Amino acid sequence: MSGPLAGIRVLDLGTRVAAPFAATLLADLGAEVIKVELPGQGDFMRTIGPFVDGYSLFWAVEGRNKKSITCDLRKPAGQALLKRLVPLADVMVENFQPGTLESWGLGYDVLSALNPGLILTRASVYGQTGPYRDRPGLDRNGIALGGLLYITGYPDRPPVRPGVIVSDYLTGVFNAFAIVSALYERDRRARESGTPPRGQWVELSLYESILRIMEHTLAAYDRLGIVREREGNRLRNSAPLDNWETSDGKYVCIIAAGDGLFPRLAEPRFATMAKRAAHGDEINAIVAAWCKERTAREIQEVLERHEVPFGVACSVADIFADPHVAARGDIVVLDDPVIGPVRMQGVYPRFSRTPGAIQRGAPRLGAHNDEVYGGLLGLSAEERARLAREGVI
Repeated sequence: MSGPLAGIRVLDLGTRVAAPFAATLLADLGAEVIKVELPGQGDFMRTIGPFVDGYSLFWAVEGRNKKSITCDLRKPAGQALLKRLVPLADVMVENFQPGTLESWGLGYDVLSALNPGLILTRASVYGQTGPYRDRPGLDRNGIALGGLLYITGYPDRPPVRPGVIVSDYLTGVFNAFAIVSALYERDRRARESGTPPRGQWVELSLYESILRIMEHTLAAYDRLGIVREREGNRLRNSAPLDNWETSDGKYVCIIAAGDGLFPRLAEPRFATMAKRAAHGDEINAIVAAWCKERTAREIQEVLERHEVPFGVACSVADIFADPHVAARGDIVVLDDPVIGPVRMQGVYPRFSRTPGAIQRGAPRLGAHNDEVYGGLLGLSAEERARLAREGVI
């Protein structure tokens, strides 16, 4: 593998998104990721549609660049196998219900005794401590407690979930950030002190990932008593601001509420943002009527000419046809081992000297058992066959 994380080995014990997505991000940047899956079942993500001939496209995207081994961690023999892999790894990620690793005899005290340099990240909905720790939950529970669900939507309608499982994916991004930070600290400390590398555990929760991106919401409540409410596409302190329909049925957002930008859009009858906010309905109605008389392309040409920031709400079909997306190479073709060529998001972010790459498609379940158990751990073919018969791998 190439990329800035080449030489880092990750054990991915997770399922769904918060831990596995972090591992995928690391794999895209060169880390060797060994995904540990339950024999016969595999990651739950393999069962999530949409499907092509029974094969999950969700898995095709998020399983890429990984190696798959099967190991039943509920069985003592499976736990023993993992313990043999731990000394060979830099990182382990998991997002089980809190306490699960400990119930298998695989808590951090055990793992760090085997490998003092190991970084263990643990993601859950509510965290490893606190009164909600043992509650089951998924992405929407995270956006609910984190406060995003409450402020998303229109004031006269129920809250609306974001279009994607944002608390899961956001936690995955924070997870990857935490891993590289912990790796840097581990290696810097060892280098400066001359002592062996010393890892640590990192805890993440879905709701806290959302809480961290809630802008001024907490501070405004603390100091001003403001409870932030749903405002739809508008903000009470800014105008013009909305998503306006065009004559050809598309939607365009125009970002020109600031005092420096508004004169590019219109002759400023209301010279300050405060005055425009006070007359927001009137201003938004004028812009809405102007957009409704023009196509998205016509609006784009006018706004580009006057250097007014804007955006057209793009469907995935629009994204595939967009010249900027094409020029940047954002969509790549991956040769999946099951369904063949499939287009998907490319590696992100971009590095000038050590770019990441997609080296392989999402693996078949247990595709790397022989490579890892035979090559890495040195188990004989007879030992591997016995473990398979016993349902351990």
